[in-house]
Amino acid sequence: GYSNTGSPCGGTLAGLFGGFWLELSAEAGGSSSIGTPTCTGAINITGVPGTLEIFGSAVAADNDVLLRVTDLPVNEFGLFVTSLASAPAGTATFGNGYICFNTSVGMGRFFMANQIKHSGANGVITLDTNASEWSVTAIPTSTGSYAAMAGTRSYFQAWHREQVGAGFNFSGAASVTWQ
Repeated sequence: GYSNTGSPCGGTLAGLFGGFWLELSAEAGGSSSIGTPTCTGAINITGVPGTLEIFGSAVAADNDVLLRVTDLPVNEFGLFVTSLASAPAGTATFGNGYICFNTSVGMGRFFMANQIKHSGANGVITLDTNASEWSVTAIPTSTGSYAAMAGTRSYFQAWHREQVGAGFNFSGAASVTWQ
């Protein structure tokens, strides 16, 4: 027989497989990186810049994308911003950091109720198409939204609160070229 002692189930065995359990987990948006880093953000209160990564599928029709930013100040609010054009790091200083977009082209903000996020104890925020938090068919711009189409390149960055200096900062940026 198999011992059930010390398992999360505890108690006596119930049948041949009574001593086994299965734990499953998955990362929303898939685990394949589809993003290309386009600039490094300014150092934040953690001592490093926030890092933005893009996971999932670059095929626009799949609508399977996870935006994730790490190394943020803990327990602060943040949101993702986007543009159709990038700019070199340090070009547009704003707050404690800089915007990695060409601001003359415009910048869209993911600012609906389910899109403003809290970094929690781990200093991480995400935005996931699979959780219906956004869609590649409605990527915001300063004047409306657009649908991702093959050949279009979208740039993303995170804008977050920071309890020093100007009170806010930006992560690094990453882009995805839609297929």
